[in-house]
Amino acid sequence: MKQFPEIDPSTIKQHPNLVASLPDDRDPNITFYFLVVDSYMLIANTTYFTNKRTGETKWLHHQIEFPKQGLLWYLDSLRTKFFKTEAEGGLPKGKFHDKAVIDGEQLKLERCFGLGADGRGGGYAFVTLDRKNERGFAKEYNFTDALLFEHGLIDVLDDIAAKIEAGVL
Repeated sequence: MKQFPEIDPSTIKQHPNLVASLPDDRDPNITFYFLVVDSYMLIANTTYFTNKRTGETKWLHHQIEFPKQGLLWYLDSLRTKFFKTEAEGGLPKGKFHDKAVIDGEQLKLERCFGLGADGRGGGYAFVTLDRKNERGFAKEYNFTDALLFEHGLIDVLDDIAAKIEAGVL
């Protein structure tokens, strides 16, 4: 499993492997960046944070990496498992996640609740069970339904996936 250094948030806009970006629907100061490096997909977000108490400013960022074929799986699982009823081949009633091993890495797509500005919206988490964050938990990214379906994230991901399938990326 290839390891990746943390992307520098101050230079990510000029990264040679950047394939797309999208502003966050909840906070216009946050931007999501999508990179394809060799056979991997990286999703990172950045924001410039000012501590109101101390006045200290710094870049904050977060990133997740997974095999680029995993993006195809995430999108397929979303459409064939989460958007369909159990009778249509979707997830069984009461199950809110799907798992698969893609190119040797365990990936999970999970339905999330309590997202959004009001803390009441839904969304989905892309999870990489084999990659851990600095606290030892599986790396994951949560995306609100609004970001996915109203603010264009699903279109960005579909475009990247089509280019991966076509061998362009």
